[in-house]
This record gives sequence, C-alpha cells and structure tokens, in this order.
Amino acid sequence: MRKFVVCALVMFAAAVASAADLQLTKETLADGVYLFRAPSDLDLWTATNVVAVVGDRDVTVFDTCTRPVTARMVIAEIRKITDKPVRTIINSHWHMDHWMGNAEFAKAYPGVEIIATEETRAYMQRMGNAFFSGSIAKGVARRRADLANATSDAQRKQLEDEIALYDAFAKESAEVPHVLPTLTYREELTFWRGKREFRLMSVVGDATGSTALFLPAEKILVTGDALVHPESGDGPPPWTTNSYAITPWLATLRKFQALDARVIVPGQGPAFHDEAYLDLTAELYQSILDQVHGAMERGLTTLADIQAAVNVDAIGLRYTPGATAPDPDFKRLVGVLTKKAAQEAFDGVER
Repeated sequence: MRKFVVCALVMFAAAVASAADLQLTKETLADGVYLFRAPSDLDLWTATNVVAVVGDRDVTVFDTCTRPVTARMVIAEIRKITDKPVRTIINSHWHMDHWMGNAEFAKAYPGVEIIATEETRAYMQRMGNAFFSGSIAKGVARRRADLANATSDAQRKQLEDEIALYDAFAKESAEVPHVLPTLTYREELTFWRGKREFRLMSVVGDATGSTALFLPAEKILVTGDALVHPESGDGPPPWTTNSYAITPWLATLRKFQALDARVIVPGQGPAFHDEAYLDLTAELYQSILDQVHGAMERGLTTLADIQAAVNVDAIGLRYTPGATAPDPDFKRLVGVLTKKAAQEAFDGVER
C-alpha cells in the first residue's frame, strides 16, 4: 500500500520552493556506484532512490525517479561524473514513482535498454494513470472541504497552494509518456558490463514481480520497495503492500539476509551500511505471521479478534529508540499487515 496522499507539510514547502532551490543528495557507495536521493518537497509523492553504476563503457541505472524534473536532475549529475552513456535501466516495479522518469532517460539516451520482470511490464502496460489519479483526487477533495471551513487567510492560502500543487502534479503525471521495459525476465537474470556483474532477482515487496539488484563484487543490494523505509531516515516503515502477499515478502527479506550485503539501498531513504534494519523488519513480519496464524488456529475468525491478538509493540519500540510507546504509524502498519496476513491465510478472502 503506497502512501495515499502527499504530506501537507512537504506540499506546502513545495509551494514556495522551486527546482532551482533544491538539490539532489549524492552518496558514493563504491567505486563507480552512486546513490541519488531527491528531496521530498521536489518529488512530491515519494523521493525514490536512483542508483547509477558507471562501467567500463556505459552506465546502468536502477529506477528513474517520480517526476521528469527529478529525472533530468539525475541525468545532469551523471553527466558531471562521466561522459559515458546510460545504456541500461532497471525498473524495480510498476509503481509510477519508480519509473516515471523513463521517458526523460530515453530522450537523453536514445536506444536505452529497460529491464523489468514480465509481471512488472504487464502491470505497467495495463495501468494508465490509475496509480496517481485516485489518490490525488482524494487529496484535492479533502483540501477543498477544509478550504470551505477555513478560518483565516493564511489557512486558506496554504490550502489553495496545496490544491494547486495537486492539480499540477495530476496534469504532469497524466501527460508523461509511458516508456515501457524493452527486455523482461523471470526469476533471475545475470549480466555483465565490462568486469562488473549484475544479478537481478524477481522478488515480492510492496508489489509482486519486483526486481532487486545485487552487485556481488561490491556486496551492494538495491531493493526497490522490497525493503521500505521512511524518506526521513528514521521511524517505522511507512506502508505495507497492495496485495496480501505477506509470506512471500518475508521470504524475500530472508533471501536478502542470505546475501550478507555490505550496503543496502531501500526504495526511499538513506542507504544502510549494516543489516540491522533488514533484520528487524524480517523479525516484524515473522512475528505478525506467527501470531496471526496462531490466533486463527485457536479459533479466532473475525479481523477484530485477530488484530487484538497480535502484539508486536516490543519490536515497534526498536524502530524508534528512546520512545516510550511505538510510533502511531507503526500501530497503523501493524493493523494493515495483520489484515493482509489474515487475508492471505484465508486464501485471499477478506475478513
């Protein structure tokens, strides 16, 4: 489940900030491997991470940003690093905040190869603009209702600015050309660029048919949203999944653990330089699944009863060290994950 609305605070910040005022964050992960992070008040939706790998003769890019303006900024940064062309793009999954920049890369680098799983390409082809449009409409409707009840000029101005941003983002996302993958795979795909080995694996995260990238020589794992993380860099995971595939998602996290990665790049947020967050998230999913299954085996059948039987507060406190109670977002997350796990255990039937 993606974030359904854009945070009002960052939306308001975006109302007064121009692209010229905002900069990408660049982190060198290894020789020739770079992580680019956009500020959320530029990308508006989520600041999707982009990883660029400079090879002997060309560049490989993992994910292409939420907005065209951000994709152009990444392209400009790559050109500062090297004059080698981007020849390969990897799209992690079908959510548009990870591939809306495909068109900008294709324009800048004609003939670029775009790789994804067969499932991801099929989802992209069927999706149209549905991923953003419904959530944007809800955000606008809520702010229009708030505007009708605004009690000050400042409040009215803020809501009007936010509505204008939503409307502009809706128009932008509807008009961006959908440039689809040109090469698909199932399960696994390994390729080389010069001496550098790239291993792609089909995994389950907040979308099925996702792709994660592992660079074995550098021990760098790029997960897309198979490992989710707040853009701020702290706190609990901010969303769950569109499907009810919780057990396969846990299997993906276990697969990641077996890689013994030195650096882990989540879909959003800063890179991790150990496996602590990965291990904690795997522990969380395992505990929820165990408790949901245990509750059902004791005869509990209603969602309310099953959710009441699940208690992972001790794990939640470890996401926010020093807190006296789990973050409210964590409680929301657990409620949704519990519902999904129960749905999965009932073969897709919602309780």
